[in-house]
Amino acid sequence: MLTMSSWRARFDRLADTSAVAERLGPQANMADYLQDTSIAWYHHQGDLVVPEDLDLDIALVVDGDLIVHGFLDDYVSDIGMLVVLGDLVVRDLVSWGSVYIGGDLRAEGIVYGYYNDYTFEVEGKVHARALVLYDKSASYRSGELEVEVESYHPPKEQLRAARDILVPQVYDGGAKRARQGRPPKLRRPSYQRVCRRLREGKPLFRSA
Repeated sequence: MLTMSSWRARFDRLADTSAVAERLGPQANMADYLQDTSIAWYHHQGDLVVPEDLDLDIALVVDGDLIVHGFLDDYVSDIGMLVVLGDLVVRDLVSWGSVYIGGDLRAEGIVYGYYNDYTFEVEGKVHARALVLYDKSASYRSGELEVEVESYHPPKEQLRAARDILVPQVYDGGAKRARQGRPPKLRRPSYQRVCRRLREGKPLFRSA
């Protein structure tokens, strides 16, 4: 896994964030984080390609597309913040911190936004096998989604659809219930279990 701070020398320190804030959508909460002087923001001009799993442990603006050949986790070493003014392309995304995407978010697998102190904002559309939000301030448009679980009060139909495609091990108590021949309880998958399986290289989705 690549730790983003190890690439810090490749980025410019963004002393004046006002120009970036002005390019965000008119309702973007990320502008507040950009204007927070206690946060050290970094800037990359143009598209950025990461060749492996990414531990995003800094606050970074990518003025272009960000392509991650693996999963992106912004809560491994430290809480990361991400502004991508183009598209974000990943295998999977698990986000505790704040994410703003000016274009589309395209994930092969899961997008999981967790925790209410930070934000999840996509001006374009979210495309993924599963989008799961849990107590997260979110603004986005749905693209090609096999499953979508809303942030606060998801209907049972959404929870059932997620349970049908995700392995039992991403649910609290799911592995034990699977050994008993029972499905996991009808709830959101565990953020912590999803993160652990991604880091261990274990599948999140049932075999076709």
